[in-house]
Amino acid sequence: MIKILILDDSKEKIDITKRFLEEECKVDVQFIDEKYTIKEGRKALYENDYDLLLLDLVMPRDSESEASAEESIKFLDEIYYNSDIHIPVHIIGFSQHDELIELHSDRFEDKLWHLITFSYINNNWKDKLKNKICHLIAVKNRFKESIETKNKFDFAIICALENPELNEVLDLPYNWKIFDGENDPIIYHEGVINTLNGNTYRIIACSINRMGMQATASVSSMIISKFKVKYIFMTGICAGIKERGLNFGDIVIAENAIDLGSGKMTENESGGFIFKPEPHQFPTDQNLISKLNNFINKEAEILKIQTSYKGNSSKTILKAKIGPVASGSYVVASKSMVANIIEPNRKLLAIDMEGYGLYLACHYFNQTKALYIKSVCDFGDEKKDDDYQKYSAYTSARFLYSFIFNML
Repeated sequence: MIKILILDDSKEKIDITKRFLEEECKVDVQFIDEKYTIKEGRKALYENDYDLLLLDLVMPRDSESEASAEESIKFLDEIYYNSDIHIPVHIIGFSQHDELIELHSDRFEDKLWHLITFSYINNNWKDKLKNKICHLIAVKNRFKESIETKNKFDFAIICALENPELNEVLDLPYNWKIFDGENDPIIYHEGVINTLNGNTYRIIACSINRMGMQATASVSSMIISKFKVKYIFMTGICAGIKERGLNFGDIVIAENAIDLGSGKMTENESGGFIFKPEPHQFPTDQNLISKLNNFINKEAEILKIQTSYKGNSSKTILKAKIGPVASGSYVVASKSMVANIIEPNRKLLAIDMEGYGLYLACHYFNQTKALYIKSVCDFGDEKKDDDYQKYSAYTSARFLYSFIFNML
């Protein structure tokens, strides 16, 4: 809907104009402002953006001044040179005096604006005004649709860190290019994938550039709100649970995401602190889980991921598993800590710092489904190092690519 400012010193004219705008042009009255002096109109243009200014050609400077055409023409010029004024998209001047219209019409026409005759008797001015409003509404709607189309994506991929996680995503054959985020601090990349099923999807990708559930939840919420994605995927690296038969590079898909920090801190008799976990969790969409179960059975597709990697890979055969993952606010590099974490979670596959934050955001924006796909780069023990980070980031990103291409 367009926003209109009527600047006129006649209450009767304003009421007639507002009634016409509301009844004939279908402009909601809440989007129509009215002011009675140049001073009031100037303040309104300081504070608001208007699509249309309806300016009476004979206006008083303030409540104590006489109305004159000179004041209106001076104000018309001021709109151009006063940088504090929000210039309306269009301005239409009104007057009941033909001689004033003839005298000042050039001042409006030079700026591609209009000056028309207002009349209580005939409706010629109404037809001209309605045509202009219909044009403004159509242009604004097309602009809105263009912006919405530009910002509409099917999928989002987020990673905690740019290197190595996002870099492996950007190596996927999606014809990536930088997306203009319009003053957004996040650097986005947009791409397109054509799938085996004949579908074409627009994809937006970014890194959060820091680890943690809070940062993940915040950025995920922003992406969902801005891009209206159907799915938001998270790829990257995690600490695997060795007792579950996982090896370096193996792919972990979250069946549900658990918050390791949920619980109660109490004090024992000797004054020591005891943490009593009450892990909260969010499930992955069951339709996605069904498709993933079918896809994991295509062992040749997973083997292709391993054989296509050119660097230092694991000597074991690459596999993918679906199960619970847990997120905490700290990096785990302790075998005994891992043992404490998995004791109440006997099926737990992996630990990271982000997954629960992603699922939390999607829980509140329930039109978007979350899917966590990360690969094992260490086992959360004292031997933790960076040797397999690049390989794990690669297998995670390539698994997602293959899953989308074959199953969505």
